[in-house]
Amino acid sequence: TALGLWLLWQSNPDLEHWKQLALDGRALLEANPWALILAVATLPAVGFPASALLILFGIVLGPRYGIVNATLLAITALAICSIWSYLLSAGPLRELLKTFVLRDRTLPTLTPQNALRIGLILRITPGIPYCLQNVALGVIGLDFKTFLFVSLPVQSLYVIGFVVTGGAIFEGQVGLAITGFAILVVIILATRLVRSRTSKLNAG
Repeated sequence: TALGLWLLWQSNPDLEHWKQLALDGRALLEANPWALILAVATLPAVGFPASALLILFGIVLGPRYGIVNATLLAITALAICSIWSYLLSAGPLRELLKTFVLRDRTLPTLTPQNALRIGLILRITPGIPYCLQNVALGVIGLDFKTFLFVSLPVQSLYVIGFVVTGGAIFEGQVGLAITGFAILVVIILATRLVRSRTSKLNAG
């Protein structure tokens, strides 16, 4: 990412050029909000950073629809992304993904007793990209109801944090921006705590 940004800057090291390009891009997305909604519903499943899209969601759609409605739209779009990528991973693409994407990664064996715990661990473990989380949860055969239970609440909290932060920063609402950032910090700390306690229980 850093290399890509550096190369872009070297292609035209003019700050005003990039400012104008950003303003033009924002105006284009404001005129076509469906494009940003479609991006959140598709691109994170193939590796594009969801956080960047969600911040952009707050910047572009927050002023137009209000931060609450923009957040609800983002939650819905990311939920759609999670669901379709999970269904493909659990169904027609399962063997292909297991062979060429997960490769030699060791996957846990599910039982009725550990399915919820394993699903939650995979969803909140730091360092696992969003797209690989969906693939892994589908490939290991986590049932759809449990998938929704371990995915939607955690994802919704992240969406709230990123959308609120992006929208507030662009509008100059410092207090709201701090609130959004605080939500993200609390989520990160909470997931680490849950992960730590779960690891201790497994070790015990």
